[in-house]
Amino acid sequence: MKTMLFLLPALQEVLSRNFRQLKYSLFPPLSLLTLAGLVPRDRYRVLVRDEHVEEVIVDEDVDLVVMTVYVSSAKRAYELSDHYRARGAKVFMGGIHPTTLPEEAAQHADAVCLGPGESVFHRMLKDFEADSLRKYYHGRTDTDLSEVPLARRDLMNGHKYLVPNTIVTSRGCPHRCDFCYKESFWGRDYHRFRPLSEIKRELDTFQHRFVFFLDDNLLGDRREARRVFALLREYDFVWQASASLDAAYTPGFLQEAYDCGCRSLFVGFESVIKSNMERANKPQNRKHDYADAIRRFHDAGIMINGSFVYGFDDDDADVFPRTVEFAIENKIETATFHILTPFPGTRTFARLDQEGRILHRDWEKYDTRHAVFRPKHMTPSQLEEGYWWSYREFYTCRSILKRSVGLPNPLKRILYNVAWKKMDRVWDVILAHGLVGHILQPFELVLSSDTSPGIGKEERGCGQQFA
Repeated sequence: MKTMLFLLPALQEVLSRNFRQLKYSLFPPLSLLTLAGLVPRDRYRVLVRDEHVEEVIVDEDVDLVVMTVYVSSAKRAYELSDHYRARGAKVFMGGIHPTTLPEEAAQHADAVCLGPGESVFHRMLKDFEADSLRKYYHGRTDTDLSEVPLARRDLMNGHKYLVPNTIVTSRGCPHRCDFCYKESFWGRDYHRFRPLSEIKRELDTFQHRFVFFLDDNLLGDRREARRVFALLREYDFVWQASASLDAAYTPGFLQEAYDCGCRSLFVGFESVIKSNMERANKPQNRKHDYADAIRRFHDAGIMINGSFVYGFDDDDADVFPRTVEFAIENKIETATFHILTPFPGTRTFARLDQEGRILHRDWEKYDTRHAVFRPKHMTPSQLEEGYWWSYREFYTCRSILKRSVGLPNPLKRILYNVAWKKMDRVWDVILAHGLVGHILQPFELVLSSDTSPGIGKEERGCGQQFA
């Protein structure tokens, strides 16, 4: 019986040990666990290793290594791939980075997958067994998503992750932002949902109440999202997901999401300067008033994890205090800040490269924490300094109190912030001793506590409208 290793190489900050363990212990590597669901169990011994939470045994004898590679993990992926190939293993490499730079990846792999892997995985296995691997396999996006298998969650180290219940119900996004990788991986207009029967089959395997939807934009297609809402009414889940700003403007839609268990959404505000959204081809942000949208999310009882990006062409050094002040004044529960990163394959990369503003192609630094291009109205060092200042300022105790008081259930919001940003040393101990499973239930209780303005569930009728 041959041995197959599914491997997630670590990002650079993990290798340097300069990282927050909690950040990389949230979710198991769902894409690898899903591909593992396609492996014939009678012919292969299957291993899964996530280098963010466990040591990779590099002298382990394996026959085939399957890797998914992000841009900032590419260097590490190539190192591991070269090592395993020198030991006689074959390497099948896929993910966003190999899809956008397949010739680069092919220098370190026996086979490279461009795009989604499910449609070509059986073909690859057949070729591997015949010792006739092709250099490139082109995953198709015109296939029925019923082909997506159940993830092999039995293979993950469940005690290493805070949120073992993750699921993808749709792929792609209806929007076409210039800085997003979607177009290079899925295609310009790609956005599809899995069959409801398959989603239900996966939800039925979950052992905990808290579910995290990893869809790029779960709420992007109202009709399909409402079908998912109707399905979720059969369970007692509390869940989080990603949504674009326009989700706040379909009457009753957010209330339906809340009634089905939604308690927090990751929302891409990106920039408080609307002209930046015009340039970045993000009209859904340009046309809506941010403060009004935030009120709509909060009125539905849904917390917000706001995403903000620095470095657009209309940004100057004033953008940092403006953004943080806006987020605090509008009581955004949590925020993630990013430096605009021109990922290869995006229109943003093509434009900045044409303008001669790309500083280097050191992919390790393409992690949204480093300035890898020349901004128009500040220096790269000013951009990085403003990014770090924003995190420090937004998560001060004073800011946490100001953002929490005045909204329903302020203690919940305070605890949410403290747990995420003020307890790193405690989390390190919890994760080091495998105690994370004992934290999930209290976390679920905090998250599920009511933040709605008091309308009864029976009065709102979740998921009844499919239009």
